[in-house]
Amino acid sequence: MDRPGRRGSRLNWFQRLFGIEPKPQPEAVTPPQAGGFPTDLDFNNPTMLKQLHEAKKYQSLIEELARRYDFLPSVICGMGSRESHWGLGLTPPGPGGRGDFAQRRPRGERRTPEPPDGGGYGRGLLQIDYDWHEFARTGKWQYPKENINYGCIVLEKAKKFFQKKGVHLSDDQMLRAMIAAYNGGATATMNAIKAGQDIDANTTGKDYSKDVLNRSGWFQLHGWR
Repeated sequence: MDRPGRRGSRLNWFQRLFGIEPKPQPEAVTPPQAGGFPTDLDFNNPTMLKQLHEAKKYQSLIEELARRYDFLPSVICGMGSRESHWGLGLTPPGPGGRGDFAQRRPRGERRTPEPPDGGGYGRGLLQIDYDWHEFARTGKWQYPKENINYGCIVLEKAKKFFQKKGVHLSDDQMLRAMIAAYNGGATATMNAIKAGQDIDANTTGKDYSKDVLNRSGWFQLHGWR
């Protein structure tokens, strides 16, 4: 999904009127709350506010599953924002929508040019990938609770993978690694860590976990734990 605009992107009236470049101002970054994540997204970012409206429809589910798997609800919010804009970026919009329509070669369990049930490899709010997850080849992905729950299972499995492999990470690094693994795979993430690369080196845009937590910080500003 596209990233929402950051602060300070508009030219001020002085520059527009006289064509003079003002001195650049340092980009404001909202400091983290206690136990929270910093964010460079404006509090009233219109794109994020629309996503907030959608996420609130699933708030009780998000909080229930966050308790079950011992995750912060804001982290789940950040993932849903990055993956599907909480359904707004899907076709059709909503929990039953699909994303990622780019053509692929057959891989995983798929031997056909496209999924047998139609295009769109990403399924539902957390964009479970058709090729790599049997869950996405069932109808259950269309249901918000099932979709979010499965996303949490993927995160939990990634954590257990890193623990089993003896990868030594701080709590913050472990969280980033779990999120990066959700996008790029646990093995690819571990390889990046062992090579001394950034945790996001093998993720889409090479920024997946950082972007998710940036969005999570924005949701925290709006009252999500």
